[in-house]
Amino acid sequence: MPRRLRLANRIGLPVAALIFAAIGVGVLMGAQRFIADAEQVAHTNEVIASVDAVEARLRDAEAAQRGYLLTGDVDYLAIYRVNREQAGPLLERLAGLVGDNPQQRARVRTLRALSDRRIDQIEANLERYRTGGLAAAQGGIDRDVLEVSSAIRSQAQQLLEREYELLAERDRSSRRSADVLRALALLGIPFGLAVVGVVYGMLVREIRRRGRAERAGAEANLRLSESVAQLERHTADLAELNRYGGLLQNCLTAEEAVALTTQLLSRLLPGTGGTLYRIRASQDYAEELAHWGEHVAASAALLPPEHCWALRRGQPHLLRAHGETLRCAHVEPPAIEVELNTACIPLVAQGQQLGFLYLSADSPAMLARMDLVQAATEQLSMALHNLALQERLRIQSIRDPLTGLFNRRYLEESLARELARCERRALPLSLMMLDLDHFKAFNDLHGHPGGDALLAGFGQLVRASARGEDIACRYGGEEFTLILPETTLEQAGRRAAEIGAAVRAMRVEHLGSELPGVTVSIGIAAFEGTGDTAELLMRRADRALYQAKRRGRDRFELAAGTLVEG
Repeated sequence: MPRRLRLANRIGLPVAALIFAAIGVGVLMGAQRFIADAEQVAHTNEVIASVDAVEARLRDAEAAQRGYLLTGDVDYLAIYRVNREQAGPLLERLAGLVGDNPQQRARVRTLRALSDRRIDQIEANLERYRTGGLAAAQGGIDRDVLEVSSAIRSQAQQLLEREYELLAERDRSSRRSADVLRALALLGIPFGLAVVGVVYGMLVREIRRRGRAERAGAEANLRLSESVAQLERHTADLAELNRYGGLLQNCLTAEEAVALTTQLLSRLLPGTGGTLYRIRASQDYAEELAHWGEHVAASAALLPPEHCWALRRGQPHLLRAHGETLRCAHVEPPAIEVELNTACIPLVAQGQQLGFLYLSADSPAMLARMDLVQAATEQLSMALHNLALQERLRIQSIRDPLTGLFNRRYLEESLARELARCERRALPLSLMMLDLDHFKAFNDLHGHPGGDALLAGFGQLVRASARGEDIACRYGGEEFTLILPETTLEQAGRRAAEIGAAVRAMRVEHLGSELPGVTVSIGIAAFEGTGDTAELLMRRADRALYQAKRRGRDRFELAAGTLVEG
């Protein structure tokens, strides 16, 4: 019997250790595979989004071309050129994303060739429109155009179908990894515990070795529990991060993205204070955007970027309780003696610094989760960058670049909306059309730069004279419009008189000299009730403007027939 006990001691303990080591290796490999699958899924989703973006740019370019051919509005031509310029970089990015897949790489090359061919067709059709008019342009839409458009859609669909196949394959791989981890947890752990129990039972009868065996078993169990807990926490964190990324992609505003991020970080880092800063457009200060939790060491609400080491270096800056790292200048010393652990993580997208995240806690556990925090901040940085880009594109699509006023497209949309609102609430509405007098002669005398300077100055005057609820637009050339919600015809007349006086007093400088003064003619029409459309209202205002021109300019006319001197 003693011999068997000694044999069990020599063999049982190594076997148990090997079992737990095998379980640990299996868990680690399963977790690494799970992470790799998640990265591949994210990559596939990025490829899908890029294909959709390329196809959207081409569709928008075609739509803008059609809009230009049908209306002659140069705003559509500008939208077409923006989408045409964006299609190239998007195709380059898509080619880089599928660089590891020869079949997809070949499809992207085909898609690029088809896209170039379609752009060439559109350019040729625009040239036909410029030389031969709409009929010539319509004649250019032949079977070859339809075949190229169909081929583009087909090629994009093939790319998407292949990516969805890869997505399904990676999902199955993730499930297999989860099954392996589950099997290790359900079978390997009980078996390992059983071996430890047998060895421990034998060691009980060996008084001299009992204590050492108990300590070894306890330590092994502790390591195993920690490994399992860490794996469960890591799996939960990955799931949370994936869910956060999906929600972040659907945020419509920067405020939504910031609120989503603060909720995520407050859950992932309990007991940690956090502050999110953004850098102003002037790049001179970083200001507090959001705050959660209680900081161990407070931070300034407004600070120069050079006060933060993370912004200086462009990488995370960590301060441990007993480390020698320099503390950022914006971090105030704690009021009481505590273990200070801080982290500053920069928000960077496309090489541009957007701000940074400041975290502080009295426990170093926060610093152990920096990989997860960095992943979240990277996703937030890209989301904020994309939202800002979308907002710039939206403003460009509705703003006149010279005057800063809304363009004709926005005028038509807003006038119809305001008419419907005023009709529902039985409120008045007036429309004012303004035209600079003798602008062609002014332009011929002072050149297009002088004319542009005058238009820009007049646009500033119109914008300054508008109330918060008014909508000021450039209708085209030297013609401007002003939508006046909740304004009667008589009130609009008084506003027109004030604008006319302001224009007579307006002085615009160009190339160091003052341009001659100008005057403005104004036509005013009022909403007359049910059935009054935006088109009718604009037509009446235009007729009133024409009357003001005929009757000597530098005046305004009311469409209702009442004449008031300007």
